[in-house]
Amino acid sequence: MAAIEQRGDLELWVVGPGWGIPFSSAAPFPLKLETWLRMAGLRYAVKVENDTRKGPKGKTPWIVDGDLRMGDSELIIDHLREKYGRDPDEGLSARDRAIATAWHRTFEEHYHQAFEHELFFGVGGAARLEEALRGFPFVLRPLVRRMFLGQLAKQLHARGLGRHDHSTIIAMGKADLDAASAYLGDKPYWLGDAPRTIDACVFGFLGVSAYVEGDNPLFAHARSLPNLMAYTERMRARFFPETIGRDAGGPSAPVPADPELLEEAS
Repeated sequence: MAAIEQRGDLELWVVGPGWGIPFSSAAPFPLKLETWLRMAGLRYAVKVENDTRKGPKGKTPWIVDGDLRMGDSELIIDHLREKYGRDPDEGLSARDRAIATAWHRTFEEHYHQAFEHELFFGVGGAARLEEALRGFPFVLRPLVRRMFLGQLAKQLHARGLGRHDHSTIIAMGKADLDAASAYLGDKPYWLGDAPRTIDACVFGFLGVSAYVEGDNPLFAHARSLPNLMAYTERMRARFFPETIGRDAGGPSAPVPADPELLEEAS
């Protein structure tokens, strides 16, 4: 990993950890951005805020970089790349950049929906939500639960995948993982021998899928694919070595006050 340098007072704001996921956030986009920051060798401080309405785009994550507050992981990476002159994608061919864009969309626009659905509507979802609701007063939990699940179901329906039955959603998510496994093959990183920005994206989703506690079939399928698990562990050991041998910190997993959940505008 590149040496981490002090570059001002960069803050990374994320929803918190939980569900056995061993990182500072249990959400894919914060993990993506934190991975990229480490990949680029930029020093930062993690700040946990489960009320995503406080962010500049009402989503997680966001950064504070001096006087700048910015949301959307893709735009944040573009900003940091330009400001600090750090580009893990330097030297990539136009073909590799096109491949990276296609996988970026697969994980963030399609697999993301299956991940969200299974996190709260799939096997173990009720228990994960109950764990998250511990942060709310007892009398408010039924109302928060009903509003959260109702709005999440509405969003997934509007985006498309939520219109299908449960078995179809599982099959679609598994198909994304199978395709990822077939593409990765025996490569150490997504595009070859060196980690690139697409690795931050892929690891952001695999990292929060592979380590979720329980026997949910989608997350169990991620764990069942040997090369994806080897890749996930390789990324974890390289960029988050302090997490090896421990589970997620914090008393409970997050339910952002914005019921758009782990989604963001990228």
